Amino acid sequence: MLTHEINILNHSRSVRFAILALIGVNALWGLSFPVMKALNEIMDRRLEVSSASVSMTYSVSSSAGMIAIRFSMAMLLITILLPRLVLGAKKEEWIAGFWIGLFFCIGLVLQVIGLSTIPASRSGFLTSLTAVYTPLMYAVMTKRLPSLQLCIGILLALIGVATLSNALTWILPQPEMTATETTTIVPLNWGDLWTTLGAIFFSVQVLLIDHFGSRYRSASFTPGMFATATLVAAAIFAGIQFCPPGDASSIELSKWTSLLVQPAFLSLVFFLALFCSLVSFLGMNTYQPYITASQASVIYSTEPLFASLWAMILPGVIASFIPLIYQNESATWQLIVGGLFILAANVIALWPTKADRTEAESAM
Repeated sequence: MLTHEINILNHSRSVRFAILALIGVNALWGLSFPVMKALNEIMDRRLEVSSASVSMTYSVSSSAGMIAIRFSMAMLLITILLPRLVLGAKKEEWIAGFWIGLFFCIGLVLQVIGLSTIPASRSGFLTSLTAVYTPLMYAVMTKRLPSLQLCIGILLALIGVATLSNALTWILPQPEMTATETTTIVPLNWGDLWTTLGAIFFSVQVLLIDHFGSRYRSASFTPGMFATATLVAAAIFAGIQFCPPGDASSIELSKWTSLLVQPAFLSLVFFLALFCSLVSFLGMNTYQPYITASQASVIYSTEPLFASLWAMILPGVIASFIPLIYQNESATWQLIVGGLFILAANVIALWPTKADRTEAESAM
C-alpha cells in the first residue's frame, strides 16, 4: 500500500513538472515573435523589398526559406549536442517525428499565407482556436466528451486570447467612420480560411504527440520532426523560387544566399534554432504525453501572452546589438485582463480531479 501511494505521489509530481515544462516551452515560443519581426526587417532590407507591398508568393517563399534554415540549424545542433538521441532513435520514432513535423510545417506555412491578407492579431486569435479543435477532435477519436472543468478552461482561454488580440474590433460591428476618419478593419477573406486550416494542422500535431507518446520515447520524435520540417520547407521554397506561380517573379538566389553571411541574421536564426526550436520542441515532445492533448492545448494558449510580455522587453535589447529601429511595446489593459483570463483558464483546466486521480491509480 505504501509503495502504491509513493507511485501515485511520484506520478503527480511528474505531471506538475510536465505542466511547468510546457509553460516554459510557451515562454520560449513567445520569444520567437519579436525575434522573427527583427529577422523579417533584416530580410526585407537585404532582399530589397518593401514590407508594405510584399506579395503572398514572397511571404510564403521567405517564410519557407526561414523555416528551412531555422530547422536545419536546429537539426545540426541536436546532432552535435545530443548525438545519442539522434543515433538511438528507432525507425518507429523517426516515422512518428515525420508525421509530427509534416503537420507542424504545413500548419506554419498556412499560417504565413493567411498573414498576407489578415492582421497579426486576428491570426493569433484564429491560431489559438487550436484550444477548441484539439479537445473536439480528441472527443471524436476517443468517443469521450471533455469534462465541464476543461470546457470552462477552454472558454476562458479563448476570452483571454481574444482580449489580447483585440478581436472584438473585427468580430463586433463598429461605428460608422466620419469623412475624416479611416478604418483599419480588414473584412473576412481567404486568409481567415488558411489560418483556420493551419490551426487544425497544429491540433493534429498535438494529437499525434499524444498518440505516439504513449507508445514510444517521445523525446526521440524531435530529430525526425526537425528533419521533416527542414525538407518540407526547403521543397516549398525551391518550388516557388525556381517555378514561381503565375506571373510572380522570384528574387535572385544570390540575394537569399547573401543573408547567410550576415552576422545579425545568423545570430538571430541561431537564437531561434537553439531556444525556440531545439529546447522548446524537445520539451514539448518530452513532456506533453504526461497530460492529455486537450489540457496541453489550453497550456499552449499562453503563447500569445508570453509574446506580448517579451515584446515589452526584447525589441530594445535586439536594437542595442543590431542597427534597427525597434522599440519596446507598452503594457495595455488588454494584456492585463487577457493574461488574467488565460491564467484562470490554465488553473481550472489543469486542476486535478477525482477522475485524474482514479486514472493515475489505475496506471500504477
